[in-house]
Amino acid sequence: MTGMGFVGNYLRNLGAIAIGRTPAAPLMFSWYVTHRCGLNCAYCCDGDGKRFAEERIPELTTAEARQLIDRLAAATDTLDLTGGEPLLRPDLEDLLAHARQRGMRTVLNTKGIGLADRPDLWRFTDVLVLSLDTLDPGRLASLIGRDRATAQAVLDGLTCALAQRGRPLPDEGKGETAVAGPPSLVGLLRRRPGRRARRHGPLLVLSVVATPTNLDDLAAVLALAQRERLGFQISPEIVGTHPNPALRGHLGYRALLRRVRAAKAAGAGVLGVEAYLRGIRDFRRFHCHPLLMPVIRPDGRLYYPCLESKNATVNLLDHRTYGEALAAARRLTPRRPTCGDCCHIFCHMALSLLQRHPLQAARELRLWRHLDA
Repeated sequence: MTGMGFVGNYLRNLGAIAIGRTPAAPLMFSWYVTHRCGLNCAYCCDGDGKRFAEERIPELTTAEARQLIDRLAAATDTLDLTGGEPLLRPDLEDLLAHARQRGMRTVLNTKGIGLADRPDLWRFTDVLVLSLDTLDPGRLASLIGRDRATAQAVLDGLTCALAQRGRPLPDEGKGETAVAGPPSLVGLLRRRPGRRARRHGPLLVLSVVATPTNLDDLAAVLALAQRERLGFQISPEIVGTHPNPALRGHLGYRALLRRVRAAKAAGAGVLGVEAYLRGIRDFRRFHCHPLLMPVIRPDGRLYYPCLESKNATVNLLDHRTYGEALAAARRLTPRRPTCGDCCHIFCHMALSLLQRHPLQAARELRLWRHLDA
């Protein structure tokens, strides 16, 4: 398989759909660089009812990780680094830098604890996705299963990211750092609209999980994203592989989705095509195409066809290319498991519907260009 990048692979997939085939050219890869995490988030689930941190999987060394990135870069041009908590890897900057050197767009998913101490992350990250489900430290402490001080550290990561957006990037030649002690979150929230400087560094996206208990909190996170012109993505809480049943028909949940859709219609940076936002409101069935974003374990094994299947028999480092690894996974799993399209989460559902709705996808591209201005 020869990589053509996100756009090229998207067009290849449209051709596959047109002749009745399942699209499988990767738009991006998601690599769980570690399962380690110091938090205990209420909604954390690996598809099998466990927190990721409960499944201890060996991690690739830095040298092995570079080899893995080389294989991925030959198949597409976007790499999502996630976990667990990826900031627990001390070589994270090296991994991001290597992906950049191989021509990849880098996406970093994190809770953001300690961002101010990692200035090089700003240099090598194109999209910084902060997982944040409330702006209230007391409520956040309950959601992450830790004390208020730890919750405040998460909010400090957000504050640092917001303050950083108007600063120039570090000078690579002089080794200067652009990250300084962040002002208070309250001060940033009170800042008058329209006074934001042109963005420097990564595009900032706030990623939220809707649970039956935090719906009002998410409205405040959405309002912050609108005011600061940030990206905003929303997923419903998943229990195992199904949406939390308490969200079905929940009037507060439906009201939140109306607000999210209205914000998107008004030009806010809400990510996900309209079909996705309607789909997570009504929990509609959809054509799931998990190989649009292949998922990789910390040890380099490829989940086939998806993480939720728990099937990871093939290690990419045992093969010269991603295409060869995928072919091996298909041989070892001749019958793909059928799940009934139950994972109504952003990584599966949003990408699948983006691929199947090209006109809506074109509008998403314009949205990203607006956020990136």
